[in-house]
Amino acid sequence: MTRTARTIALQTSVAAALLAAATSAASAHPHIFADARLEIETNASGKIAELRNVWRFDEVFSSSVVIDFDTNKNATMDPDELHHVAKIVTDSLADFNYFASITDNGKDIKVQPPKAMVANYDDGQLLLIFAVEPAEPVNLKGNVKVGIYDPTMYTAIDFMNDDDLVVTGPEAGKCGTQVVRPDPDEVLAQNQASLTEAFFNDPAGTDLSKLFATRIELDCK
Repeated sequence: MTRTARTIALQTSVAAALLAAATSAASAHPHIFADARLEIETNASGKIAELRNVWRFDEVFSSSVVIDFDTNKNATMDPDELHHVAKIVTDSLADFNYFASITDNGKDIKVQPPKAMVANYDDGQLLLIFAVEPAEPVNLKGNVKVGIYDPTMYTAIDFMNDDDLVVTGPEAGKCGTQVVRPDPDEVLAQNQASLTEAFFNDPAGTDLSKLFATRIELDCK
């Protein structure tokens, strides 16, 4: 397979899958599953320094990545192949704010591109490890909400335990924290008027998918 062909295949199998190409997003339910860990690193200035992410993907999706991008056919992912995967995913996730959600006292905050993304292949599963910094200062004051979710609902980012969402760093004890796991039935009941056909056809075109996402809320004095 030529370099150009491999790039096209990678974009199709990884980037398009993670980011829900239009034909897939129409189904409005997850096809890819990842267990995640999120560390909200604080700094001595009383701000959020960065969000540190670890995503471990399900074995079915991970095996499809190996099938498509194991270019030397040794049944695993070598460093150069993993680097290629990380580069494509980094570029593609930019359009989706790297699945990061930060709300600073009601204001949505974007994040900057990661300085590096590391892809690993461990025990039959693809891992992505990276950190993103807020695009503008987020002070540890008032109510700050942080979560990770795919606005297209194509990828389900799941936190198995509440301990998988933590605040770290020198100001970690400044805020009270609560992990919120929305009840889907309650979300549907409370937002029934907004859950129109347009939402199910294109969930990324609305903010409603964020309502279903697990998040950690910081109550800072």
